[in-house]
Amino acid sequence: MTILSTERSLFFLLIALLTLPPAILLAGEHGYSAMSLLSLLRGDTTSISDMDYLVLTELRLPRLFAGLLVGAALGCAGCLLQRMTANPLASPGLLGLNQGAALGLVCLIISPLPFLPLYAFIAALSGAFLAMVLVFGVVRITTGAIAAENLLLFGALLSTLFGALTTVALILDQHALDAIRFWLAGSLSLIERSQIGPLAALVLTGLILAVFSTRSLQLLESGHDTARGLGANPRTILIMVSAIILILTATSVAVSGPILFIGLIVPHLARLWIGERILDQLLGSTLLGALLLPLADFAVFLLDSDDRIPPGVALAILGVPWFMWLVKRRYRNQ
Repeated sequence: MTILSTERSLFFLLIALLTLPPAILLAGEHGYSAMSLLSLLRGDTTSISDMDYLVLTELRLPRLFAGLLVGAALGCAGCLLQRMTANPLASPGLLGLNQGAALGLVCLIISPLPFLPLYAFIAALSGAFLAMVLVFGVVRITTGAIAAENLLLFGALLSTLFGALTTVALILDQHALDAIRFWLAGSLSLIERSQIGPLAALVLTGLILAVFSTRSLQLLESGHDTARGLGANPRTILIMVSAIILILTATSVAVSGPILFIGLIVPHLARLWIGERILDQLLGSTLLGALLLPLADFAVFLLDSDDRIPPGVALAILGVPWFMWLVKRRYRNQ
């Protein structure tokens, strides 16, 4: 793919991303008029009822912004992980972050602390951080070195452990099950406006760090010996990139639950449409993720206005056939 076509593809994705929010707000049975949105942008709230203004500012806009940020974060994290491990089947959930965040939330629910959005965010983030630390610690202790393929292996094993602990806690506490089951399906309906600020700060920080890490990651892809010959430390690069993946994935999981398959599907779409170069694929994955999740969330909302179907379910229905096709193609190539 030529540089011109790559730049054109990224430009079209950026234009689509800029037009998506107003298109979603205008569409649907409960859409707003274009004049109302323009008036709101100018600071005039008289063109819309108090109830519609409350729904827009407290529900629809926070949910839309959260979808954009979470989708971008998961797409970027999936691209980094697949390039770091040289494994096209890798996704952020394989590092145990989803299960660690779920365990952190369950611990909060069964504790005396109130289940407030801020506490829930901190608990999920802490659980995901603990999972990442344990993965690195177990890999370092058992193998004596930190290798990307070992991170995925032990991440999957610890995911099973965290999942079992979470299941036991939910069985023993019915209240915890009722409070967390919708979050476990991966949903944006529980987003509150107070969460958007911390979410945006952490996601944007992770995205900026990801862009600056592409050169180091490219050195790592050339081989550990080559990277050392060029003055880079492969272990430091692995830890740095993994920390960025932690920031992006853990922050997303903390507010929306484990939304699967974006981190798996989006990097492949970016590779096909944008190009193989790591920076191009990273930017494409970020933009595509930011497009895909709000679209999936809006699609399921149109199908079920009662908001009973989380977007994670819709993405899983699309993602499972894609995953099977990737596995078949990989083993056929081998």
